[in-house]
Amino acid sequence: MITIENLDVNLPNFSLENINLQIDEGDFFTLLGPTGSGKSVLLETIAGLIPVSSGSIKINRTDITHTAPEKRGLSIVYQDYALFPHLSVKDNITFGARYKNIEKIKADKKAHELAEMLNISHLLDRTPRNLSGGEKQRASIARALLVDPAVLLLDEPLSALDPAFRQEVQDLLKSIHRETGITFVMVTHDFDEALYLATNGAIIKNGKLIRKGLIRDIFNTPGSEFVANFVGMTNIYVCSPENGCMRSGELSLQCEKQISNEKCHMAFRPEEIILGNKLLEQGHPNCFEAVIKTITVGGFHARVTLDYAGIEINALVPRNLIINGELETGSKIKVSIPPKSIHLF
Repeated sequence: MITIENLDVNLPNFSLENINLQIDEGDFFTLLGPTGSGKSVLLETIAGLIPVSSGSIKINRTDITHTAPEKRGLSIVYQDYALFPHLSVKDNITFGARYKNIEKIKADKKAHELAEMLNISHLLDRTPRNLSGGEKQRASIARALLVDPAVLLLDEPLSALDPAFRQEVQDLLKSIHRETGITFVMVTHDFDEALYLATNGAIIKNGKLIRKGLIRDIFNTPGSEFVANFVGMTNIYVCSPENGCMRSGELSLQCEKQISNEKCHMAFRPEEIILGNKLLEQGHPNCFEAVIKTITVGGFHARVTLDYAGIEINALVPRNLIINGELETGSKIKVSIPPKSIHLF
């Protein structure tokens, strides 16, 4: 278990302020936030690479606040792999053994076991310059695991990878966590990664921890405009209660829940919006007509920007609706927003 209490870190141009966090043993925990929010600073502070100004860090009730990095029982994996280009993959993997007093025979045996688990046995004699991004990250993970860490710290481990390798390494991390039971703490700015990999997490903004808990709870009930934006609710409006609905300008929507505040925010995800010209006949709630302003086609989905009485609404729809000619820029379309998809805060 990692326990962080009243942690302050003061750097020349950045500060972490009053961070309080508990990470259970064996958890897959993510530190989330936009670029520059302080995620990596917190991770490197846990690792002992950045000094603490005040507060404490404990692992399994042992205070490690001022313990040297190599004595904390942690390993760290960076987004740029941090492999030595002149060493073989095997020598990179076993590099930390000398600092942990692991005998060479044992280190070599463990390196071969990890290489087999990570499917890089055939690469052990190569140097990093001859590896793909995914292979480099596998070697980096093997090096981190060789010393049997109590906690594995991962600093944006997927961000430098091509899309083809990103899913591969995500699946790998999930498998390693399941097989080893090691506590994982991963930094990411990608909420989709967090949803796929992690159980719990925390969101950091400008050096302050603003939300923590189950990842699925953060996703489903963001609780603030900043968190809603971060988890992909691109439709966010200031609204007021009126006649059992929530109104923002001309947009009046039924919601499953209402709050008593005179003014609040309502938000809904673009993928939960339903488009189609037969919605009224089918009895869909919160149905109205809007004009299609723009269509941007992606891999499997298309982003559709709608205009309703001067209010911009963003929808995400299956790509085939565009290919089949069902949606066209400048045309009118019926829109439905299910009451259960609307969040108030």
